[in-house]
Amino acid sequence: MDIWSALGGMLDVEVTSAEPEQTWEILTKQGMELFCTEQISALTYRVRIRRRDFGKLRKILEKKGGTVEVRGRLGWYWGLRGLLRRPVLLIGSTILLAAGLYLPSRVLFVRVEGNTSVSQRDILEAAEACGIEFGASRREVRSEKVKNALLAQLSQLQWAGVNTAGCVATISVRERAEQPETERSGSVSSLVAARDGYILSATVTNGTPLVRVGQTVTAGQTLVSGYTDCGIFIQAGQAQGEIYAQTQRKLTALTPAQRLQREQSQQQRYAVSLRIGKKYVKIWKDSGISDTTCGRMYEEYPVTLPGGFTLPITVCVDTYTLCQAQLQPVDAEMAQSDLERFAKTYITSQMVAGEIVDGIGETVSEDGVYTLTGTYTCVEMIARERQEQIGDTNGKAN
Repeated sequence: MDIWSALGGMLDVEVTSAEPEQTWEILTKQGMELFCTEQISALTYRVRIRRRDFGKLRKILEKKGGTVEVRGRLGWYWGLRGLLRRPVLLIGSTILLAAGLYLPSRVLFVRVEGNTSVSQRDILEAAEACGIEFGASRREVRSEKVKNALLAQLSQLQWAGVNTAGCVATISVRERAEQPETERSGSVSSLVAARDGYILSATVTNGTPLVRVGQTVTAGQTLVSGYTDCGIFIQAGQAQGEIYAQTQRKLTALTPAQRLQREQSQQQRYAVSLRIGKKYVKIWKDSGISDTTCGRMYEEYPVTLPGGFTLPITVCVDTYTLCQAQLQPVDAEMAQSDLERFAKTYITSQMVAGEIVDGIGETVSEDGVYTLTGTYTCVEMIARERQEQIGDTNGKAN
């Protein structure tokens, strides 16, 4: 069987005829080729023919009262025909073939090395803007192009480059060495009081102090001048130092006398989505909007391959637990404790440095609200830098 016969397909048939010799003569005159003829009995022969000749053979035998039965099929034609009858297998084979040709030419994983202070996410976002992302063509990855783009977007980098090996693109970076900040040349600044207070300590490392320990100052008053009288000339510079003072802060905080308390139930709903890169695809949604009657828990499951490679595909699952919310009264002691804790946290966060040394607060309940009114004594650093303009006298008279 030659290649053309294999492509066209062959048939092993069993021919039964009352006059076999006459039948072979008719077939030969019709231009039909017979292969591997084998006599089984006096009236029965087994012969191999081309697929396209089967119809002609059957018509001739029917006219002469004979029969033909197919005993086997040979050639590539029948294999391809059988494959076409199995669309799932055909589609899968096509996808595998296409993937085998397409994937080796694409970037599927991106790695970053050499970074310490610059986050990997910032580098990947900058590289993505340059075309280095999932599915990018390896031929379009140019190290010089990526280098220039990364250095333009990330000033913390001194050098950058990209190498590809298989489906992995590795971005190598080198960060700039940190340099100490230099003083702004030609600028003059003073330290002024941010709040009213009673000076407890004053440490001046540069400039002329204008206040002393035990003195009371007001907000905005100059504490340390940037000008220093050297006798023959006046030196201008940046005032530096730490001035601690005793201050008072007043605060009023509110909290409702009733709060919504949720009673958790066992009924749950789920929302499943697939995140591919930065796009979300909803797979299954069976939930409403999360509010006070619904608790939410969000979980992510990244898709990984053997060897530690993580694909940019993540399965996201939202679990919503249904519950009932009811108004419950808030205990007075609990409300006072919460308000006092909030007041101390808030006041401390407003200081550059310092602490609360004493406080007097009163909590009252009125119109469904707990109100805390407090006065707090603090020790804090009140000096703030202020840039001076030419002609400023730092509070002194000319």
